[in-house]
Amino acid sequence: MIKKKLTNNLLLKILSLAIALAIWLLVANINDPVVVTSYDVPVTIQNSAYLESGGKTYQVLEQQQMVTVILRGNSSVVENRTGDIQAVADLTQIVDMDTTPVMVPVTATCDRVAAEDISVVPAAIGIEIEDMVSKDFTITVTAGDTTPSADYEVGTMEANPEKVTITGPESLIDKIDRVMAEVNTTPMNEDTTITSRLIIYDKNQDTLDETEMNYLKFDIGQPVVDIHVDLWRVRGNIQLAVNYSGSPAPGYQVGDVTITPSTISVAGTDEALAQLAIAGNTIEIPADAVVLEGQDSDVETRLTLSEYMPDDLVVANNVETAIVNVSIIPEGSQEFRVATRDIAIENLDDKLRLVFDTDSVTVRVRETGGQINDLTADEISLSADMKDRGAGDYEIQLEADLPDGYELLVPVKTLVHVSELE
Repeated sequence: MIKKKLTNNLLLKILSLAIALAIWLLVANINDPVVVTSYDVPVTIQNSAYLESGGKTYQVLEQQQMVTVILRGNSSVVENRTGDIQAVADLTQIVDMDTTPVMVPVTATCDRVAAEDISVVPAAIGIEIEDMVSKDFTITVTAGDTTPSADYEVGTMEANPEKVTITGPESLIDKIDRVMAEVNTTPMNEDTTITSRLIIYDKNQDTLDETEMNYLKFDIGQPVVDIHVDLWRVRGNIQLAVNYSGSPAPGYQVGDVTITPSTISVAGTDEALAQLAIAGNTIEIPADAVVLEGQDSDVETRLTLSEYMPDDLVVANNVETAIVNVSIIPEGSQEFRVATRDIAIENLDDKLRLVFDTDSVTVRVRETGGQINDLTADEISLSADMKDRGAGDYEIQLEADLPDGYELLVPVKTLVHVSELE
């Protein structure tokens, strides 16, 4: 009886089961369908020691550091898996070392995804195998954004170690031009030691990128060094005394000698600052720095101040250069400085005001019967005729009134600023 009931409408029952299963599969496929997804994944190189043991190393060809990994499976399993995929190129799996480039198979894995549902494009990447070489480089230390407190300047910076041995592919080692470490600490008010990462420049003065750095090995382990920074105390109002060598051309003599700036700030060790005080807080510019031999016109010389600093002293406040101006004038003539406040202003409109560009002007005078050494600046009268001049900036020629027996060597010109009264 029971058997008869089970076999009644058997075909209908099987059909119902099939329909139910199809409906379940349809719902399951709608909720969690089978999909194919792809990801760009960086390739990790394994077993580089396989080559290095034979004195060789490698570089991955440009544009082949990434591969596309394709996953097939339910969307809940294969989607959003970027961080879970590993693509590996094992150097022990190289089949042929004599090809150019040498091809290394790439395999990929992803948790919960079967190997047969994973494919990699391309299936192998190309590498160039080279001799592995080593080279020593000194480490140059530079001050980047280091900002000591106002009373100090960076004196010495010393890397520990002072040199580094870098090992890597021969072509890459040959590209290296210099190795630097930069100090970026602010503010600083005492001697200190900091850790700095090495910066490697190629011969085009570009820094090596992260990929290139990964091919290098350093005898210090990681490419970082300790830098000891000594701060030196700053002293201001140090005079610059200019000396010169040589004689002007026949018939000419030296007039004024000026240096800009005339005073600077320096930083140094306590011992160096003490010696500077003994020298009257004056730094002498040697005679061979300014050469006047045979000159018959003014001489301008630009000096790099660091070249003239005594031992253990540096120029502070980012001052790098000074300019020496030497006037060369005919014999029997002389230069005088006349304050611009003593210049008479004539024919200036009452609604205007005039301001000089400098606090004094240079007047070159030669004797025409008088004795140049007897003339003083107080005897020179200058005036500026501003007739028909409106507001604006002008280079004007001054009128000069001199005692008998003297005349101007060259016209006296200066800049003035004329503006309307408010």
